[in-house]
Amino acid sequence: MLNMIKMDLYRMFRTKSMYVVWIILAVSLLFTTFLCKTDYDSLSKEDTVQQEQFAEPTAENINVGMMVTLPTEPGEKVTVYDIFFANSQGKFYALFLVIFAVMFSTADIGSGYIKNIGGQVKKRGALIFSRSIALAVFTVLTMAGAFLFQAVANYIVFRELTWGSSKADLSYFLTELALHYALVLICMAVAIILKNNVISMVIAICLTMNIMSIIYGLINSAVQKMGIQNFQIYKYTITGKLSLLPMNPSGNECLAAFGVAMVFIVIMISVSSVVFQKRDI
Repeated sequence: MLNMIKMDLYRMFRTKSMYVVWIILAVSLLFTTFLCKTDYDSLSKEDTVQQEQFAEPTAENINVGMMVTLPTEPGEKVTVYDIFFANSQGKFYALFLVIFAVMFSTADIGSGYIKNIGGQVKKRGALIFSRSIALAVFTVLTMAGAFLFQAVANYIVFRELTWGSSKADLSYFLTELALHYALVLICMAVAIILKNNVISMVIAICLTMNIMSIIYGLINSAVQKMGIQNFQIYKYTITGKLSLLPMNPSGNECLAAFGVAMVFIVIMISVSSVVFQKRDI
């Protein structure tokens, strides 16, 4: 198992697409920080109420598409945490994570290399576990790197550096890390099951664009017709938790998000392993 993990980590760090994704992410963060400054400068005191309405979405007002809204009120300093929160809530980081997850998960399948390594292991399902470890490392490095680079971008654009609440930063970052990793594994499972990069990539991008909210709305309506009122399936999904987690989450909110993330992580790894074990490669 250790050798398989080392192999996947070596393969990941030798993959050029990973560095391309990181470079594009860094450039995009710098560009979006400039846009945030433009939006912030254009705000007036009359816009405060409108700004507060967008800062905390609910399960009822999540729209299709990617929306990154700065939570900073007029007159306050824009912190690194403010922009990190806005990007995380809008699934901006998730978009880059799932794109690489699909490419990495199917790279050895598309090249045919899986035929060589697959015949040398007793349980091919273990290859999925090692792949999930590599994607965990990628997720941690990407999220941590994005947060640190956001600090650099803030200093370049705003000419000052304010981090924000360290306690809220840590709890929110760790919770978002678990949720983003769960979303990465969902896209990995889709790519492995379908064995089609194009379809898998489309599904992954649709997840980050809240396209599933249309299906969730239909499910909510069906459940409510059965007599269960105030049911919102969004509260029990990864994309829903990514959008609904508040800027200053309580301990219970963090635990609930971690619980949902862990359930999806276990299910995705298990399903992917079973499918990969039984599939003829």
